[in-house]
Amino acid sequence: MTRTTMPWFETLTDSVSALGAAAREARTAHRAAQAAASHYNLDRLAHVDGAITVPGRSSTIPARPHDRVLFKIGTSCGEHERRMADLYEDAAVAYAYGAAWAIHRVLDGRQPPLVELGRTSDGRTAIPDEVFPYPSAFKGLDRWNEHQRFERARGELERLGDLWTYVHGPDEPDIPDTFDPLDVTDKLEAFPDAAFAFGRIAESALTFALLDHRHPRRR
Repeated sequence: MTRTTMPWFETLTDSVSALGAAAREARTAHRAAQAAASHYNLDRLAHVDGAITVPGRSSTIPARPHDRVLFKIGTSCGEHERRMADLYEDAAVAYAYGAAWAIHRVLDGRQPPLVELGRTSDGRTAIPDEVFPYPSAFKGLDRWNEHQRFERARGELERLGDLWTYVHGPDEPDIPDTFDPLDVTDKLEAFPDAAFAFGRIAESALTFALLDHRHPRRR
């Protein structure tokens, strides 16, 4: 059997698995970038207070080669960490939303061969306006032995996703003054991990939802 003749539930499973693999790679890359940025935190490093002269330079301030290199490395690491954070967030969002999208359609009796995901003008995953990732009604999963764990992960994602959806809406409005800035920062930083965790359990939930199609007489 070739991939062009694979049943729809196999290609749909592969589609969600690919989203999961992408999210895991982005998560690993972000963790590595965080470690590198932390290593070159200027407040933690011992500066070698030597200087050099630069012929023709008008400034009377001595050039300090160690400080210069540390600053450039730190700046580069910080920029890379931010890029990887954005990549991880987007990949985790795609994983969580894509897995939930697939589950809903399977439980609704449809047979999509692939996950459908929109893209914004800047290439990010487009999430519809409803509460992320979906309302709590996943009818048909209540017989699954991991249903409670699924609901906990979904509830945590919903708690953090409300703020994420607000911040990343079409107009990207400013955070209202009534929001605690520290709480907002903590929630936004926790969101990708919550999305990734939900994606993992949702991928397992999809396997359960597809049992009737893979093994018609199993249940």
